[in-house]
This record gives sequence, structure tokens and C-alpha cells, in this order.
Amino acid sequence: MNKNLAKILSVIAHPVFINLLCLYLLFVLYPPLNHGLPIRIQLFYISFIFISTSIIPIILVLVMRVTGNIKSIQLESPEERKVPYFLTMALYIFNYFNFVQSPSTNPLILHYLLACCSIVLVVMVINFFNKISIHLATLGALVGLIASVGFMGFVDIRLLLILAILLSGIIGVARLTLNAHLPQQVYSGFLVGFTLMFLIMNL
Repeated sequence: MNKNLAKILSVIAHPVFINLLCLYLLFVLYPPLNHGLPIRIQLFYISFIFISTSIIPIILVLVMRVTGNIKSIQLESPEERKVPYFLTMALYIFNYFNFVQSPSTNPLILHYLLACCSIVLVVMVINFFNKISIHLATLGALVGLIASVGFMGFVDIRLLLILAILLSGIIGVARLTLNAHLPQQVYSGFLVGFTLMFLIMNL
């Protein structure tokens, strides 16, 4: 794969954008959510979770780059990833305990937050010993989310699932082309994201 194309694909499939896509699909594919909540409430959940768990960490990374605490916003070294990972995990925990106190919060939202928090936690722990692809962990979570919909029998997700798997494979090749990760780091990232999302969403 051409390196310029690989860079473009890596940006398009950045975890921030995949996180937003997961949130969108959570409300589109799960009938208990998209039929049980008004659109404005759905938008509130999507906006609140996305801003708190994606936008705030991005702002932190930019501040760290400006202040010289990291060399690149790509967070290429495991050391540079520690603080953003920890903040992201803390924000997922905050969201979980914030929403769990409301009796009107659908358990599916809580399961999603718990799954995301678990993924970040595992990635953060692995990061202490070795790099792992957060791109593929997020894409694995996307595939796990879609697969869990099919497992629950809500809708036919076969085409969407195939597209998500193909996207994961393409991005995996892109990350390898850029020498951002070793093959095992790509595979393990996808496996962590898929397994935790699928299992926790089906609790």
C-alpha cells in the first residue's frame, strides 16, 4: 500500500471518528434505544459521551504537544500514550457512574460505556509492556458492536459486519505500511476490542 494512502486511511479511521460511528450505530441498530428514546435524548447521549471521551482527550494531547510533553500528536511511543489513555478511561468511568444513577438510562448504554472503559484499561495495561494498535482496538470494538446486534437477533447485520471487517483489514494493512505497529500488535488490538465489546454488550 502507498504510504500517503496509508496516512489518509489512518486519519479517516482515527479512533475518535470510529468512536463517534460506534455511538451512532449504538442508537441506530438497537431497537430498544432508537424506538424508546426521543431523538433529542439520543443526540444528548451521543454528544455528551463523544465530547467527554474523545474531544477532551484530543484537547489534552494538543496541550501536551504545545507544552513539549510529547513529540507528536500521533503518540508514537508507549510513554506518550499513558496520560491520554488514563484520562480517557477515567472519563468513561465518570460517564458510567453519572448515567447509572439515572433510572431512565437504558442498560445498553451502560454496557457500552463499560465495554469501552474495559478496552481502554486493557490497552493501557498492555501499553506498559508493549505497543498495541488503538486503531485496531477501536475497529475491533466496532465489529464487536455490530456482531452483538446480530447475536441478539435485532436486525440483519451481515452486510454491515462484512464492511466493518473489510475496513479493519484495510486499516490494519495501512498501520503496517506506516511501520506504526508490528503484525501481532495489530492482531492483538483488534482481538481486545472485539472480544470485550461483544462479551460485555451481551451480558
